[in-house]
Amino acid sequence: MAAELDITPGAYAKIERGETDPSATRLLRIAEILGVDVTSFFKDSTVASQVQQSAHQPYGAASKDELEQLAHLVRQLSQEIDKLKTQIKPVTRPTKKGKK
Repeated sequence: MAAELDITPGAYAKIERGETDPSATRLLRIAEILGVDVTSFFKDSTVASQVQQSAHQPYGAASKDELEQLAHLVRQLSQEIDKLKTQIKPVTRPTKKGKK
């Protein structure tokens, strides 16, 4: 995966361990390599049910406030991805004129 992303294995390991966050562009590339939609990285059916619990009740290692902050960041990232998609122009190949 690191080679396909054109980064060192150590840099990719930091992404996997959560020590560093990938850029939106790199995240899109990871999704492309894996053949999944980038939003699948952020889908978690348990988050919605956990957020409805008390603000003071911990959720393993994350509180409700932390989950809400994460949800906010995911929404921001999704907006950034949508902006990138509109900025990326489709690649078109020139046609050869006069060829039958």
